[in-house]
Amino acid sequence: MKFVKILTAVAFAVALSASLALAADKKAPAGKQAGCCAKAAKDGKTCDHACCVEAAKGNKNCEKCKGTNEEKKAK
Repeated sequence: MKFVKILTAVAFAVALSASLALAADKKAPAGKQAGCCAKAAKDGKTCDHACCVEAAKGNKNCEKCKGTNEEKKAK
């Protein structure tokens, strides 16, 4: 009976750590543009949010609007 409890606890720990490892892999892709900026670009404009304008000056995406703050790749 004690062996079954230990085996159950180990199986639970393995399942928990595996689910956490899979959840950690689901990060936003590098250089993800904020939704408001993507919507404006789709319309052929630039986003006019003050935070997005400031981030664009540094050649970055706006983190405040849920973009990733990584430098944009030059084309």
